Parts: sequence; C-alpha cells; structure tokens
Amino acid sequence: MDEPYDDLDDAARRALEVALAAAAAIGDQQCGTEYLLYGLFAGGRGDMAEIAELFVLDALRVERAIQKVREPFTYTSNDYDGDPQLTPRALAALHTRRHDGSGPTGVFEILFGVLDDPRSGACAVLRELGVRPEEVHRLAAYGRRHLSKDEAAVLLEALDRRDLNRHRPWWGPLPDASLMPCSFGASPTVEVARSVTAVASVADLAANQHGFVITLTVESSRPWVLPPVVDPPEILVPGFAATRRHGPEILRFELVFADGSRVSNMNPIDRWRSERPPGPALVPLSTHWETSRPNDRRGCEYRRVLAQWWIWPLPVPGTVEVRVDWPAEVLSGLAPFDARPLVKAAAATQIDPARNPC
Repeated sequence: MDEPYDDLDDAARRALEVALAAAAAIGDQQCGTEYLLYGLFAGGRGDMAEIAELFVLDALRVERAIQKVREPFTYTSNDYDGDPQLTPRALAALHTRRHDGSGPTGVFEILFGVLDDPRSGACAVLRELGVRPEEVHRLAAYGRRHLSKDEAAVLLEALDRRDLNRHRPWWGPLPDASLMPCSFGASPTVEVARSVTAVASVADLAANQHGFVITLTVESSRPWVLPPVVDPPEILVPGFAATRRHGPEILRFELVFADGSRVSNMNPIDRWRSERPPGPALVPLSTHWETSRPNDRRGCEYRRVLAQWWIWPLPVPGTVEVRVDWPAEVLSGLAPFDARPLVKAAAATQIDPARNPC
C-alpha cells in the first residue's frame, strides 16, 4: 500500500481494497465515499457487521444504491482502464484520526469520515436506502472512542428502530396497526384527473388515530410516452438542501387540508427523524406496477400504477383537496373530499398507545 495509507489498520486496508475493486467493477473513474461505505459493510466484521444489520445495510442493497446514485457518472467505454482515483472526500476520510488523535485509522474512523460531509456520496447512498446519515455518523463518532462492548450494546439498542416501542407515527403505520377503511362519501373511489391517455384516481382510504392511508391509481387508456414517476429521486446540490427532480415524467401528487397546510411528493422528508416534524408528512409506502398485453397484436398495452401513501397526522375537519399534475400526459386536475369520515374511522380504531407514541 502506498505511503498515504500506511496509517490504516488491517480492517481499514481491506475496506479500501474492496472499495477500489467495486468502483472499477461498476465502471466508475472515481472511488468516492460511497464506495468506501460499501467496502466497510461488504466485508464488515464484529461491530461493523452489527451496524450493517441494525440499518439493513447488506452489500447488495448498498451496491444497488451506489449504482443508482452514480449512474450518470459511470464509464462504459472500452478505453477505461478500470483504475479509479480516490476523490478528495475519500482521501480525507482515509486520514480521519481517532477521537484522541492517536492511530491507526480504523473502520470506525473511515465511517465517521465518509459521513462527515452531508453532501458526500456516502450520505446520498444512505438516504437512498432510507437511513439517516446523522444516526450512522453519531454511531461512528462513538466508535472512534472505541467503547467497551457493554457501552456499544447500549448505544446500538438505543438506535434500533426495530423496537416497536420507539416507533414514531410520522414514520408510517406499524406493520400490525389497525386501520379502519372508509369511503369518500358515497363512493369508494374519487376520480382526480382525466386526459386522452390517462386517468388518475384515489381509493383505499383507511385511518387510525395517528394518520391515514390513501392509494393513488394512474391507468393508461393509450400507450404512454413517459411512464409516471410518483416518488421523484432526490437531488443533492452542494451548499443547498435536498430537492426533487422536476421533469415531464414526474407525477406531482399533493393534498391540501382545510387549515391551509399541505403535503406533496415533491418535498423531501427526513422520514426517520425522532423529533416531531413541524408540519404534516407524506410518506411513500409502496408502488405497484401492472402491465397487460392483449393477445390481439392490434390491441395496445395497458398499464396501471398504484402508489400507496401514509399521511400524518389526521387532517382537521373540513375539505381535503387532492391534486394531480403529470405534464408528460397532460394530466392535471383536483378533487375534494370530506375529512369527517376519516376522523370517524380513526375514532373507531383500537390502538395501544404504548406501541404508538406520538
């Protein structure tokens, strides 16, 4: 290993070797912090393996997230020699010292270093996987102190979101949460918008005392030029907060409540924050695609997209307005519905408050 990396311990050296190999395999000319993150968890042992299990950071998930984040920058030409260069952030991470300034640099120091800048590729990968970089960074900060096993176990337990007693309702409903179905007045569905090529509607309304679930359905009546993107990818621009990509394929979904507050899929949310958000939250739960092709070759392909969302908290009594805008297929419209059935349905649910802290 070259002189700049002489201060790495054996585990850190292995992580660096895996990172460089992964960047070369993907076809990236640069080995940034995202690849160091992969190297740390792909061959992680001991405490690093426990962190990977805690945040579900297995090698395959991290690799797929890297490919998604780095796709615009990968190099596929035959002229590429497969020898990626370390980025300045990656080099800085490899020189992260222990908390007391001593050496050598280990895996916890590298993990702390790759997450030290919220604009780093490693932070972008964690956000792509639904993990708050601040939580992992805080854990790495403790790791730099080289805690005892008992101290580390207490910290890991405090950060474990699998403990249902630590669940927060703005993260989404619990897996076994009781949700009471309700309708939009006299109809189980409401059409929001219609164009020549598509129809958008909402259905499957259900609520509990913390929030409600709604499903947005978009169906094709003719072949689409650009399929709808209902969960726009996050864009990280140095020096600015995260934003959503705006393009004709993005389907904007928004709910406006009677008190003037609103939620939209165009506003990134910090889903796993422990602190209560200042306003309502719109959380994507699932997206399901259906495609049917008739046996008659003269028939056109039929597509259907179903996106389920969780909205926290319950709306105030009054009218909720659903808005949809999809420029690619000139689909735009709005539809109101009364929030009172939601409130009544929520009152009918029986939920243990101890398992659903507000």
